[in-house]
Amino acid sequence: MMKTFILLLSFILSASVSFSAFSQQSYQLDGQEQSEVSDAELAQMLAPIALYPDSLLTHILISSTYPIEVIKAQRWLENNADLNAAQIAQAIESFDWDASVKALVPFEQILTHLSEDLTWMQLLGDTFLEDEARVLEGIQTLREKAKIAGNLSKMNNMEISYEDSNIIIEPVKKEVVYVPYYDTRMVYGTWHWASYPPVYWRPSLHVSVNRHNPFYWHSGVHISFNYFFSTFQWKKRHVLVVNPHKSHHYRKPSVISRGGYAKRWVHQPIHRKGVAYRSMATGQKYYSKKVRLHNKRKSTQHLESQLKQKKVVQHKVNASHKNIQKVTAKQRQTRNYQERSTKKSVKQYNHSVKSRPQHNTSSKTYRSRDSKANN
Repeated sequence: MMKTFILLLSFILSASVSFSAFSQQSYQLDGQEQSEVSDAELAQMLAPIALYPDSLLTHILISSTYPIEVIKAQRWLENNADLNAAQIAQAIESFDWDASVKALVPFEQILTHLSEDLTWMQLLGDTFLEDEARVLEGIQTLREKAKIAGNLSKMNNMEISYEDSNIIIEPVKKEVVYVPYYDTRMVYGTWHWASYPPVYWRPSLHVSVNRHNPFYWHSGVHISFNYFFSTFQWKKRHVLVVNPHKSHHYRKPSVISRGGYAKRWVHQPIHRKGVAYRSMATGQKYYSKKVRLHNKRKSTQHLESQLKQKKVVQHKVNASHKNIQKVTAKQRQTRNYQERSTKKSVKQYNHSVKSRPQHNTSSKTYRSRDSKANN
């Protein structure tokens, strides 16, 4: 019976080790199979959002790196359809979602598209994490194609401006954001990658677009909460952000990027909610950051613990020193008392000694008188 149990245990252990090794090997193979997104695939993926206003586009790119929170936001909005814009803004303020996910909540159509096309959203987010500059370059390439096709100038609700060779798209009414709908198969002119047709989102309502009017505009979203805290730094090809809790009012992108208080956006793995990264390199990049942060916190806690122990030891030393001083003072007081008592005793003794010879002399005198009398 004992031999059977040992053999069974050995089999289980060997099987678990083999499975662990196989899983690790499979993960590595999966990471190796994930090749870089081609230019055609990048254009295909960016086509439905490349002509969105810059502020909205930054929120979409950031939110796509946190797919679980996007799905939660879409479901929450669906379950609270009876709330107005002010009530929604107040309700989501306490949620632990990323600020860009919260910024997308008023845009129901966008959240719906992101949630319904999860594969597209996750590919967008992972590609953005792998090479932020390349994604921004792809957006500018598609905007240039729309310009060459003569369609960019037909965006009536948008203000088109240029910074060097970069195309900037902003709402005409600064605190009202309009989301354009357009046919990706038409708005960019001739599509150069026939094998990779652009992603096409069918409108939820019956809308009409044509070559003369290539854009349909949904109702404008009045921004009344934290929204204008991110922008593109097109020259350096990355996203800039400021404190989202101080962005209730419109800020020009140039004010954000040149104000000196903006920082480059950094991905926060805590909002990822455990979703795996597309490439092993990206996963290791942010996992390593998490480990370093954990180690830093651990070393800080260790240092704080050492300081506390030092304070406790110092307190004990001080208390011991005070006790020693008290004992020394008491001993000194006792010694002084003893010295005074000794001096007093010695004085009394000396006094008694001095008085003792007088009694002897008188005794001798008395005796001598008695002896004379007897004689």
